[in-house]
Amino acid sequence: MNHESAQVDSGARERLLLRFRILDSDGNGYLDESDFDRLATNVLSALGEPRESAKGQAVLDGHHRFWAGLRASLDADGDGRISLAEYLARLGDPGDAEQAVTDYATSMAALVDRDDDGYVERDDFLTCMTASGFAEANSATVFEELDESGDGRIPVGHWAAAIVDWYRSERTDIPGHVLVTPPDA
Repeated sequence: MNHESAQVDSGARERLLLRFRILDSDGNGYLDESDFDRLATNVLSALGEPRESAKGQAVLDGHHRFWAGLRASLDADGDGRISLAEYLARLGDPGDAEQAVTDYATSMAALVDRDDDGYVERDDFLTCMTASGFAEANSATVFEELDESGDGRIPVGHWAAAIVDWYRSERTDIPGHVLVTPPDA
């Protein structure tokens, strides 16, 4: 293994650990269905979106499909939850859950497009990201990376694709990788 490959592996592992920590919303060391319901509820509450609304239901469904896909792919011992060891053994790759990740990302990006104009504004993006457990300073950096036009908004589809990439890619040169950096670093 060359030095560059070791850095990529280390960077990918850092992101895997952060992804697990964010998804483990109760901090008990396992991913389970209640973590994904809690994550969805936190975001919906932060954005003032009722669970019963069409967007609320899409976010809840997206989170539950994401969980179901991860469970099917990563729950090696069949106990209905995913340990960190199970998550890391597959390098955090959702495998068969790719469509579930896409559904999750699409529902989140659509939720944060508060006025349904096809764009996510900075304040709504930051509200969603901090409600999801990410540091605000790092989230602001991610927004700037994604706001290629510099107009203070990002296309919904562009953010959805970046979410999928963050969960699927082992690369460290993608928008969002900065989320693994301590905010005051």
